[in-house]
Amino acid sequence: MLRFKNAALAAALSAALMGAPAQAATFTFAGLGGDLGETAVFTDGAHSVTAIAINTEQPPTPSLHQGLFGLGVNLGLLDSNQIDNVGDDEAIVFDFGVIVNFESITLSLASFFDDYRIWGTNDGSVASCTAGGLSCLTSVSSLIASGAGSGLEGLVTVNLMGNAFRYLIATVPGGSGDGYKVKSLAVSEVPVPGALVLLLTGLAGLGFAGRRTARA
Repeated sequence: MLRFKNAALAAALSAALMGAPAQAATFTFAGLGGDLGETAVFTDGAHSVTAIAINTEQPPTPSLHQGLFGLGVNLGLLDSNQIDNVGDDEAIVFDFGVIVNFESITLSLASFFDDYRIWGTNDGSVASCTAGGLSCLTSVSSLIASGAGSGLEGLVTVNLMGNAFRYLIATVPGGSGDGYKVKSLAVSEVPVPGALVLLLTGLAGLGFAGRRTARA
């Protein structure tokens, strides 16, 4: 009888872990926060992400700016409150704290002239890119998506599925457009690896077996 219970409990543990769906989160950045400083934390239920404004050609020091169209970078220039596209200098680094599956990112104020680049990395030094422009980002991260906006002052949603990193970086390369803002970002947790499930199941089985031996 004890053997049956042990096997049943081990199977239940394995099924629970393997069958648990990955938890998803969608962070929305539109609001009336104004200038938020270099870093700000956004939440969606129990999940959180830290946004970090960087200027890869400092000075000046950048600041996050939250408006009705989303989150941008303010350098106090003519194109303030937006991620401009002059020299790939401004960007937002999103730090999730752990590796997550990227799902999609929605950009606003994205016209036909506004190119974008989305990067991913597990290297925390990306938040310290304050010199070197695009070459600094290239050295520590991987380009996972790029393209142009969908229309004058329109929205564009970029599919990022198949990429899993701790950090996501949104930049705009050089061009003739005015820039864009990040309106929302969707991610999901990385599922528990199958090997870990087997390990936990084995440990549970050993624990039950040890209890049975002690009682005998």
